[in-house]
Amino acid sequence: MFDWYTRACIISCLLLGLNYQSHAQSCATPLIVDLSTQPSASVTINATRNGDCCVGTNCVSFLVKINPGTDVINFDVDQVTGSGDYTINCGPLIPTGTPACISGLGSTIKVSFCKPGNNAANYTITALAGITTSGNLNLRQGCTGTMSVSGLIPSTITWTSIATATAPAGSYNGYLSSTSGVASINVKPLSGAPPYIDYQVSGTRAQSSVCNMTASSIIRVYTFPPLTVAITPTNPILCPGGTVTLTANPTGGNPPYSYSWSNGATTPFITVSSAGSYSVSVNDQTASCGPVTASTTVTAVNPVAPTAPPVSACTGSTATVNATASGGPYQYQWYDAATNGLLLSTNPSYITPVFTATGTHTYYVQTTISGCTSARTPVTVTVYSPPAKPGISFN
Repeated sequence: MFDWYTRACIISCLLLGLNYQSHAQSCATPLIVDLSTQPSASVTINATRNGDCCVGTNCVSFLVKINPGTDVINFDVDQVTGSGDYTINCGPLIPTGTPACISGLGSTIKVSFCKPGNNAANYTITALAGITTSGNLNLRQGCTGTMSVSGLIPSTITWTSIATATAPAGSYNGYLSSTSGVASINVKPLSGAPPYIDYQVSGTRAQSSVCNMTASSIIRVYTFPPLTVAITPTNPILCPGGTVTLTANPTGGNPPYSYSWSNGATTPFITVSSAGSYSVSVNDQTASCGPVTASTTVTAVNPVAPTAPPVSACTGSTATVNATASGGPYQYQWYDAATNGLLLSTNPSYITPVFTATGTHTYYVQTTISGCTSARTPVTVTVYSPPAKPGISFN
């Protein structure tokens, strides 16, 4: 009888697919073989026979864990003279090297082999998948994906959409490139398709000589609206010495999205300081269609600083200062300071308040176009005292 440490070592070796020299095993203490990780797998174990099992003596026994997709088991042995038979769950004798159907026997089976003698031998247990399909699909509406099946006789294969509460069976067969006789088909959900469609593939097993039965499986196709992307702002403007942020705005598809900008960035937005053309490609978590692209042109705007001649005025009166700038059309802003300050007017001309004292007053004017502002131009108003009125003399 093995202690817990020895048993753990045996199991670890089997899981790693290594040969292991075991002691004799009986039905009461079978060797554990785990083939549950994939539908088709194989393991070789070196063991001796020295136990009773089922109706035989000098036996070796294996408890085999099976993947749900496994339909067939094959058992073979070397270093044993003459013919031999194995059993599954102590059932009928099966010649070694002959596959056996295990469909419907559950997730664990017991394989036993009995033969006179107790020499060590290599025992190979092979699991075979009865039917395997491609995985579920994520597709944008209007894009094409591929579904496939193996383990079925191609001429017997049929494909159909499964009935739902709102759509009878076959309602979405029009999305398929074929519905029979092929192991691989294309599917193209169109606009208005439901969030997902279950397609059933059925046919006669390729292992029907062993299992003699049909099989079916289901592939789910998730559908998503078409993917689009737009860049904001729509008409990006770059002001002198400034930057502009371009943002990709995707809709539809199956998030999360991935981004690839023409300048190498992979973020949802970029900040640029040069005029020119920029583009972005956006992809999602669907198959087949690939990325969508949007582009925009950043335009540099350089507003011209206005010119305004100095003027003079007398105390007790106002003055009008006028600004002009080439290009445009511009908006004008008059201020009482070179930076910040109080906004006085938004017209090309500005009428000052009434002056009450002589001196020099400075006003500042700038132009704005497409959100970009020029430098401010100072404009001076010199205030004088009015000339004295001439006297009246009588001769």
